[in-house]
Amino acid sequence: MGRLNDIFTKERFLTAISFIYLFAFTSLYIQLPGLYGDNGITPVRLLHIPKPSTVEDFIKEPNLLRLREYLNLDVYTMLELCTLVGGILAFLAAFSEDFRTFGVFLMMWMAYFSAVKVGQVFLWFQWDIMLLEAGFIAILLAKLSASFPVRYSASDAISLWLLRWLLFRLMFSAGVVKLTSNCPAWWGLEALHWHYQSQCIPNPVAWHAHHLPGWMHNFSVASTLIIEILLPLLFFVPLRLVRLFSFYSQLLLQGLIILTGNFNFFNLLTMALCYSLLKDEDFNTRRRKTTGISSRLSNLLSLIIIGVVLVFGGYLFNFRVTPEYTITSSVGFTKAQFNQFLTHAVSYSICAAVALFAIQVYCSLVCALKTQKLWRKCAELAGVVAVGIIGLALLFSSFVPFANLDGQSVEKLPVSVRQIHSQLRPYHLTNAYGLFRRMTGFGGRPEVILEGAPSVEGPWTEYHFRFKPGRVNRTPPVVIPHQPRVDWQLWFAALSQPNDHPWFYNLVYRLLQQEPDGQVLGS
Repeated sequence: MGRLNDIFTKERFLTAISFIYLFAFTSLYIQLPGLYGDNGITPVRLLHIPKPSTVEDFIKEPNLLRLREYLNLDVYTMLELCTLVGGILAFLAAFSEDFRTFGVFLMMWMAYFSAVKVGQVFLWFQWDIMLLEAGFIAILLAKLSASFPVRYSASDAISLWLLRWLLFRLMFSAGVVKLTSNCPAWWGLEALHWHYQSQCIPNPVAWHAHHLPGWMHNFSVASTLIIEILLPLLFFVPLRLVRLFSFYSQLLLQGLIILTGNFNFFNLLTMALCYSLLKDEDFNTRRRKTTGISSRLSNLLSLIIIGVVLVFGGYLFNFRVTPEYTITSSVGFTKAQFNQFLTHAVSYSICAAVALFAIQVYCSLVCALKTQKLWRKCAELAGVVAVGIIGLALLFSSFVPFANLDGQSVEKLPVSVRQIHSQLRPYHLTNAYGLFRRMTGFGGRPEVILEGAPSVEGPWTEYHFRFKPGRVNRTPPVVIPHQPRVDWQLWFAALSQPNDHPWFYNLVYRLLQQEPDGQVLGS
């Protein structure tokens, strides 16, 4: 439980999230002119971004664009500068341990936070706020400076625990919202009959996945719900085989999503969070096998726990092997039973989180007190206290969006907990998650088609987007880890009415002004 020396776990996560930052900043930077330039779809110069009056005022909203007047820059140029500097720092941190420091991760977080604050609808995606939440914990995990002699601190175990709690909330919420939405495609295990063709930007493998047998689609949906709802309950079991099973099962799901879709850096960020499930010994391929009685009992207990969870999952979804060697599956519980389970699961998870966090802080304190040198002991204790207090605030704040999963538990939370969430909410440090609540694409895939002509008499020519589905004779692209944000928003626009997407009128207006297609279309 103490995780006294997980240097590899820490460094691999920090390296991974540095790459995620690099992907995010680079993808955003090349789209800035078309999205936020003076002739873009949503010009950032039109936003009111006041100059901070005091340091306290800036801390309330640490948006770097508010400091533009000190550099004699306009809003858009400052946004470009923040994105460029963030990308450069991410590149350096990804390839050099010397740059994986507190200050570098703080600057990357502030740069991306600044972009999100002015990004409007094009930066309102779950992975954007998820990167801010994970990125803030990375600040706590990083060493103070390149010259700091200690690679691993006692407080790092607390930060790694917070990452595991974030991963738990992310995966559990992702599975739960699919069923609480009462979408018939999820309850009928038929979502993948439509998903591959109706997702935002399909890739070439999605075509082949779409044509898999129906029973395989149903089995895949059931397996996904098991991985997302049941298996996260194993994240905090302190047994090596359970830990490895949890890690590889989540990697399998994320890998399959990457293989069949273009979801930018979202799945890569989820994979990075999975490092929090491991300890340093799990990276040692030459690990000496232990044959003691305690090791055998641990392995036996692990296999029993894994087996029980898998068998229970198969029971819940009525897995049956047919004489034709196919697998039939169906939901074996009612909506009322699921809602009852959810209420208990949310309440027990919150209680367990408080207890486990307290134990982790205690173990970190013990680890700090065991340090030999006095200066190191004082530094370690100060670090544990500081990270423990910040971590406790993050933990309490996360209970509010997590408790909202069942719609009842949030009212049972103390008022002080809800106040903490209200105070931290503007910083996007704890967020609600859950993608694909309702499946789309029943009966076909709607698309927005834009055409232009030199006059009303024509000839009319279709505007072709680089990534959005349009031409049926074109092979779907591979986009990951890039996110073409206009193409993504056009997917949402096709599912609703134009009045729900004011930016769409700006896009059409820019086309009428004959702005360069590459800028306006975000390509």
